[in-house]
Formats: sequence, C-alpha cells, structure tokens
Amino acid sequence: MCLSSLSRMKPMLRNISRSIIRASAFLRKEVFEILRQPRLVFTLVLGPFLILLIFGIGYRNEAPALRTIFVVEQPDSQLAQQIEEYASSLGPQLVYMGVTPNSEEAIEKLRRGEVDLVAVAPSDAYNTIRSNQQAVFTLFHREIDPFQIDYVNYFGQAYVDEVNRRVLRSITEQGQSETSTLQDDLREARESASALNNALRNNDNGSANQHQASLNQNIDSVSLAVGASLGVLSGVQQTLGGSSNNSDAEQVLAALANIQQSNDELNQTNDNQTRIERVSQIEQELTTLENSLQEFQNIDPQVLVSPFRSETKTIAAIQPTPPSYFAPAVIALLLQHLAVTFAALSIVRERTVGTMELFRVSPLSAAETLFGKYISYMIFGGIIAAVLTLLLVFVLKYPMLGDWNNFAIVVTVVLFTSLGIGFVISILSQTDSQAVQYTMIILLTSVFFSGFLMRLESLWEPVRVVSWMLPTTYGSILLRDITLRGEGINIVLLGGLLAIGLVMCLLAWLMLRRLISKARR
Repeated sequence: MCLSSLSRMKPMLRNISRSIIRASAFLRKEVFEILRQPRLVFTLVLGPFLILLIFGIGYRNEAPALRTIFVVEQPDSQLAQQIEEYASSLGPQLVYMGVTPNSEEAIEKLRRGEVDLVAVAPSDAYNTIRSNQQAVFTLFHREIDPFQIDYVNYFGQAYVDEVNRRVLRSITEQGQSETSTLQDDLREARESASALNNALRNNDNGSANQHQASLNQNIDSVSLAVGASLGVLSGVQQTLGGSSNNSDAEQVLAALANIQQSNDELNQTNDNQTRIERVSQIEQELTTLENSLQEFQNIDPQVLVSPFRSETKTIAAIQPTPPSYFAPAVIALLLQHLAVTFAALSIVRERTVGTMELFRVSPLSAAETLFGKYISYMIFGGIIAAVLTLLLVFVLKYPMLGDWNNFAIVVTVVLFTSLGIGFVISILSQTDSQAVQYTMIILLTSVFFSGFLMRLESLWEPVRVVSWMLPTTYGSILLRDITLRGEGINIVLLGGLLAIGLVMCLLAWLMLRRLISKARR
C-alpha cells in the first residue's frame, strides 16, 4: 500500500520539481536583461524622479509679496499718513510702493507690471461710516491664475482686518485715556473727602464748609467722567464675560450711586458725627471705584482688541519636515514605477525577440512563466527598496517609528500589485514604445491622483475611485503610518491592495495563457 502510494507521488513530485526549475530559469535571465541595459534603467526609472527631485529642491512654499501702490485723493491728508504708517508695518507680503492721487496713473503702472496691486482708499471714510456703511478699499490686479486671484482676495481681507484691529485699538486707547482723566478726578475727590474728614474731626466748620463745596464739585466731575468710560468697560464685560456674578460695570454704577447717596445725606445733616460717618463712607466708595477702573486701565489695548489667540499642539510622536513627510510616497511611487516599467517591457520583449515561438514548442506553461518573472522582479525590486530605505534611515536620518516587518510586508505587496499591472500592460502592448507610453500614463496618474502632490480629500469623491486603483495610494498611506506614526498595518488598506494584485495576477495569467496557446496553434 505504501509502495503504491509512493510510486504515484513520484511523478507528481517530479513534475513540481521540473516546474520550479523551469520557472527559476527566468531569475537569471531577467536579472541579466536588466543589468545589460543600464541606460534603460536610468531613462525609464531614475529620469522621472530626477525631475521630481529638482522640482522639490527648487519649490518654495511661501506666499508671494505683492508690490502695492495706494491711491488717496489727498496725498497730504491724515489718511495718507496713516496708510504709510500702517503699510510699512503690516508684514513682508505687502511691499509698499507709495501713495498717489491719480488712479489712472496707478492702473497704468499695474498694466506695465511695475506694481502687483493697486489699492484705492475710500474717498470719505468718516462720513461713510457715520452713514452706517462700511468704507471700502478697492483692490485692482492683473492676475489670470485662479489660485493667485484667491490669494489676492485673501490678502486684501487679511490686511483690512488688520487695519480694523488697529482702528479699534486706537479707540480703546482713547477710552483708557479718558479713564486716566477720571483717575485724576477721583484722586482730587478723595483728597477733598480726607480734608473734610479732618476738618470735621477738628471742629473747624469754616474749613469743613469749604472742603465740602470742593467735594460736591469733584463728585459731579467724577459722575460725568464715569459715564464716558463706562461704555468701554461695559462693552468689554458683555463681550468677553466674567467669572463673577456682578459685572465690573455694575460694580462701578453701585459705587457711584453709594457716593452720591452719601454725599446727599452729608449735605442734608448738621450733626457732626453723622457727617464724619458719611465722609468716611464716601472715602471708601471712592477707593472702590478707583480700583475697579484701574483694572480696566491696566489692560493692554492689544489684548482688549484681540483677546484670543490660538496655539496648536500635536499628539503625534514627531513633527516631520516636508521631505520626511513625502519620503514614504516617493518610495511607494518609485517602487511602483520600477515594477510596472520592467514588467511592462518583459513579455512584449519576449514577443519581439521571438521567445514566444520557443514557448510554443516547450513544456513551459503560462503559470510557470509568470511565476518565474514575478520572483525575478520581486527580488530585484526588494533589493532596490532595501537600498533606498537604508539610505533614508541611516544616512538621511529618516525617522522609523514602526516595525520593520510591517514595512517589509507593505513593500512586498506594493511590488506584487505593481508587477501585476505591468504584466497586463506588457501583454496588451504590441511594441516597446506602446508599453513605455502606458507606463508613463500610469506614472502621471499616480503623481496626480495618489495623494503624492495633494491630499486625497482635495479630490472629488467620484474621482477618488481612480486613486484607490493605484498601488502608490495604498503604499503611501501605509508606509507613513508605519514610519511616522509608529502604527501597525491597516488590514483594510493592505487587503484592498492585495486584492488588486491578485486580480491583476489572475488577469495576466489568463491573458498569457491565451497568448501562448495561440502561438502553439
């Protein structure tokens, strides 16, 4: 029984061994084919990425500075002076080119390219605002690039917002200045109250009457001044809120009411002890009122105008530089392009040199041919991937936070899927030039749709279907998560990439089998 089973297995093992030998013959053949054509390697693989490298070195992600000339009807006016003061300090993106009263001359300079922007100031901003309308700065430009037009619109809005903040700051400073005048009135009132208290305690009625008259006058001045400052203080409190139940404005009003009530009682009584008590109360309320207003005066006007600012903090392990962020996408794109290119030229080259005629009379099957080519290019692509990764990590100090095994798995699947796409292209192509053209189309599609140049979220959702058909899309996301986030493999993404690879492999096998069968007939 055992001998009969063994005898039946021998032919099967012999067939498997022969299939492995026939498939392994492609390993040496394909490697030597690649090594014999270094110029092809440089042109088809390194050439496009040399262009990308030069582009990456030369690209500067900086907002362009706009040469701006302002048009003001009266160049010697206060508005022109304010524009000159503000324009020179608004930031490096605005290059101040002066003020002119002639709008036609400014527009002509814009046409000649001497300036990038003409800003026409409102003719009568004060009366326009008093009429309950916004004064408009009109910006003229000569851009035709839609993105640059959006930048000019954003530029104008940003700088007008800055001018608005500075105007508000000036108004706030004026309000604080009025509060400072109030402090002087409060100090004089406290001095009069203190002198009146001393005169009453010394029974000096003549001086007491004189100081009481001064106190009445000072309290009237304080009441008038508080009305001017209370609007600013109340606006700050209502806008920003407070932690206490009673607002600062309410506290000021309460203190002022107590002062006026105590002063009225002081004027209506002749009892010396009662008058001393009322003067003491007035002194205390004046001190409370002064402290409340002093807090408002001590706040920086810039803080009042811009009370909030933002700070960004990340929970990511590192903050990669732009080259570090794009490195995984470059690796994925390079490996895809390399695998697709060599696989696309592989079978079409067999057809060109007449090797397919040999397949017709040989026992070599389509599966053995495809398996041998897969193994050959997987080994070659793996070597390239290892060299690139080692250079990035140990020479260029690229961060590697994740597991090396996960990294190797993703690279392997990217190569496998890319080879499948390349083999399908190779079988469909009739000549080398056709294969190269299809390969370039795949490369361009990957550059624009894989998230290499822009985020996938920037693409319209139906168009993202193209993105999810490309190995570079999956490879970029998976490699970034592994190297820069230190995360494991996203099974869904890896499964999707592997599914595409298996479909391409099956399709290539069916097409190659049909091609070999046709050659044998």
